[in-house]
Amino acid sequence: MDQINKLVQSLEEIQQSLDMYLETKRQIFPRFYFISNDDLLEVLGQGRNPEAVMPHLKKCFDNITLLRLEKTNFLVYNALSMFSLDGEEVPFKNKVRLDGPVESWLGDIEEQMYKTLKDMLRDCRIALKKAANKRDKFIKEWPGQLCITSSQIQWTADVTRALQLVSSRQDKRPLKSLKHKQKNLLEKFSEIIRSNLTKIQRLKINALAVIEVHQRDIIDKLYKIGCNDINAFDWLSQLRFYWEKEADDCFVRQTNTSFRYGYEYLGNSGRLVITPLTDRCYITLTTALHLHRGGSPKGPAGTGKTETTKDLGKSLGDYVIVVNCSEGLDYKSMGRMFAGLAQTGAWGCFDEFNRINIEVLSVVAQQILSILSALAVADQTDNQNTKTRFMFEGRMIQLVWSCGIFITMNPGYAGRTELPDNLKSMFRPIAMVVPDSSMIAEITLFAEGFSSTKTLAKKVFTLYNLTVQQLSKQDHYDFGLRALVSVLRYAGKKKRANPNMSDEELLLLSLNDMNLAKLTSVDLPLFEGIITDLFPSIEPPTIDYSKIKNALQEECNKINLRMTPFTLTKVIQLYETKSSRHSVMIVGKALSGKSTTWRLLKAVHNSLAKVPNSDFEMVTEYSLNPKSLSLGELYGEFNLSTNEWTDGVLSSIMRQTCSELQHHSVTPITNCFHNFP
Repeated sequence: MDQINKLVQSLEEIQQSLDMYLETKRQIFPRFYFISNDDLLEVLGQGRNPEAVMPHLKKCFDNITLLRLEKTNFLVYNALSMFSLDGEEVPFKNKVRLDGPVESWLGDIEEQMYKTLKDMLRDCRIALKKAANKRDKFIKEWPGQLCITSSQIQWTADVTRALQLVSSRQDKRPLKSLKHKQKNLLEKFSEIIRSNLTKIQRLKINALAVIEVHQRDIIDKLYKIGCNDINAFDWLSQLRFYWEKEADDCFVRQTNTSFRYGYEYLGNSGRLVITPLTDRCYITLTTALHLHRGGSPKGPAGTGKTETTKDLGKSLGDYVIVVNCSEGLDYKSMGRMFAGLAQTGAWGCFDEFNRINIEVLSVVAQQILSILSALAVADQTDNQNTKTRFMFEGRMIQLVWSCGIFITMNPGYAGRTELPDNLKSMFRPIAMVVPDSSMIAEITLFAEGFSSTKTLAKKVFTLYNLTVQQLSKQDHYDFGLRALVSVLRYAGKKKRANPNMSDEELLLLSLNDMNLAKLTSVDLPLFEGIITDLFPSIEPPTIDYSKIKNALQEECNKINLRMTPFTLTKVIQLYETKSSRHSVMIVGKALSGKSTTWRLLKAVHNSLAKVPNSDFEMVTEYSLNPKSLSLGELYGEFNLSTNEWTDGVLSSIMRQTCSELQHHSVTPITNCFHNFP
């Protein structure tokens, strides 16, 4: 027994030594705070092999997933450029030598990322002025992030100049001229969107179009209210971008706040449609940052709480980390996350923050207070580009002034904790009411290349409003903002796949594909009636499913089943739904054919995948019975005593599948089906 106690004590000492060792590595490269101990040990163990470290880059950076490497004669790698998840490549200004400790050369990568983007933004801004009538060429030549930021700098300068002319001449024509110029630019964008673009170019132009539409709306608003002063609140309340020659840097201003641009590489991850609600939320969040406080958007699901916070971070060029909070979070893991945010200058957005246990929240309040107090020690404007040190949980760590802490909450959900008063006082609340869905639909349709966007958006918005009012209440129904935007994104894909179809036909087809499959037999005629009223002269286009039909008939014959029209409809609906969604839930009574439907579709996929030049791919099945497993056994769980994560059945299957996809250039798609008894 004594021997066992000694071994346990030795094991604890080894664990403490290991934790201290990992802490020293994290303090050298603070982004290591955002990855687990197991991942960090793997990175440190493979430090001499940069190729083995690549899979972990996405966990340390916002959108760097790969580096272009060059092998030297001394068996040392140089990093030449960085790649985003969508495949965009940005060459580094200087080569980065990947030699020495991994935390050292990853720090060099981070520094080179900042330096490269800053130098490129300076040049991109000048290139934009020269490419006044050649925006398509400009967009193709420069990274999407810099295209957006430089256009915002140019727009701010144009509006400022127009307001100065309005003030001096007492004449609104400069704003009217600028409004006309912006309208012509958007018409040019509309032509570019409809042209033949690569995936990366389309992502760039979509995000840029969303921003430019908002800028047009601001100019229109300033013109209508007769704004004639650059110090008017209607102008100062906008997010404005300036390139200051003296500081040789980009600054973002709103009301009385000012922030240096962060230069985190964001790739082409899309931008949020900005509505008046978004603008008001921006003002509160930037003011909270300026006053060294956190932001706390509150509201129902689907109102844009998290997305608005993330999009503001993108506007400021900052790294935003979203943490989905749960009852399992303890103060140690939260403390590690806060230490990482403070030392990297990143933003932390803690989703559903009020799900954390009240005992943990008491400690978290002290952790947040120490960071916010350190931020308030000196004036932010004068010290944004400097680093200081402060005491956090008994040790001195550095503080980067751009760090921010935000929490989102949905007070209406059950099982939520009431925040302590000392925690409430650290956050500025923002009420996120129902967003302007019609406006979001209009701008999304424009970015996807549709014409007559106002009319089409009104029809989609009306359809979803009427379905909520007239259809029965089912647990699996969702006709909210997320569902609406999903339909419009799907319609954009259909438009690119069927360029000869009219916009109304494409939208009607998309609405049917995304909604008919989930409707009950009672609600189906009601939905079809609403569709007929909104699109009276449009017949749903016929799509050829003969390949699937013939293959399905063969598979039914093999297993002695009769293919009924209902079976064919459900298999095709599942096929279309699977094409537009990451995951699918099949709902129905016992013996209604749920399992048969997906098994038949799997058989059709595997049959057609054997045909040369087929678009279908092989499907591998993993059958699970979730009711026989606990949540920890199914999804995995974190052991609080050992600080170790253990995969569950589902997470181990997903990890294995992702690993197979990474290590093979051509692999079959693997679908994991849950069999709910």
